[in-house]
Parts: sequence; structure tokens; C-alpha cells
Amino acid sequence: MNTKKLILQIKNGNEEALETIITEMYPQVYAFLYQKMNQSDKAKDITQEVFIKFVENIDSYHEEDKLRNYLFRIGINLANNYYKSLKYLDDRELDESRMICNENPHEIVMKKTKQEIMMTYVKQLSPLSREIILLRYYHELKFKDIADILKIPQSTAKSRHRQALMKLEELMKGGELDERKV
Repeated sequence: MNTKKLILQIKNGNEEALETIITEMYPQVYAFLYQKMNQSDKAKDITQEVFIKFVENIDSYHEEDKLRNYLFRIGINLANNYYKSLKYLDDRELDESRMICNENPHEIVMKKTKQEIMMTYVKQLSPLSREIILLRYYHELKFKDIADILKIPQSTAKSRHRQALMKLEELMKGGELDERKV
């Protein structure tokens, strides 16, 4: 398989070249993710996401990179994001509660409902404030990392975080959200 030629063809919109790469690389990427995650269904989902991200970011692929390693890096990032996501925490919480049985089903449903309600409030924030809250609390990042990701000064990340928390408190008390302040 001539990877450089196939990548160039994909960049020019050739779907057959993309099919060739997917056919060749899918089993390797899936096997890697299955070993990392030990969950067949999740590994399949993330393997599909790997190829979606690959196509979306095809212009950032450098020919000197090995394609397999590049796809594995995407897979690692997606798997790590999955583990940090609320979905994984919800799944893990439900699994643990089934095994331990310390919490009754009502408590589990209440926790899940509270998380869903909180996300409805978070979604009402401005895009920057929403990103800061999600990165800080759902991905547990430090303000320095948040500032790097969002390409803003660390002091701005902190002040926008403080403003977002005030807006969330206002929303949760039933107040009106003034988007101009967020």
C-alpha cells in the first residue's frame, strides 16, 4: 500500500482511496482499541470515530508520520476522552451499583437526573463559558491547560470561570440569564 499516494488521493476527494485505507487499517486500529478498552462495542464505536477524525483532519497529516501510529494517536485521544466523559462515568456508576448494590435504583436515577439537569444549565451559557465549565469540571483540567486549549490568558480563563459559576447559580435559582455578562 502506497500511503503517500493514497493520502494525496483522499485529499483530492477520492473515496476509493479512503476505502482502501480503511479496509487495510481498520482491523489494526480496532485490535489496538479493543486491547486498550477491553470492550468490543466501545472499541468499534471509537474505531469508527478514528476514521471520521482522520478524514476531518486529513490536511494536518504529515507524510513523514506513520499512518498506523497517527491513527493510534487519534484512537488513544478518543478513548481517553471517552473515559473522561460523563457517559463513561454514568456507565461505570451503573455497573458499580449493580455489582455492589449499596445504592437503590431510585438514588441512581436521581444522580443521573441531577447531572442531566446541570447539563441543561451549562448549555445555556455562552460558548466560551460553556467550554471552560466543561473542561474544568467534566475533564478535570487545570486553568493553565484550559487557557492553552482555548488560546486565552490564564487570568481570562479564571475570570470567565468565576462569571460562569455565578450565571449557573443564577439559573439554578430561577433567575434570568443575561448573555451579555457571560
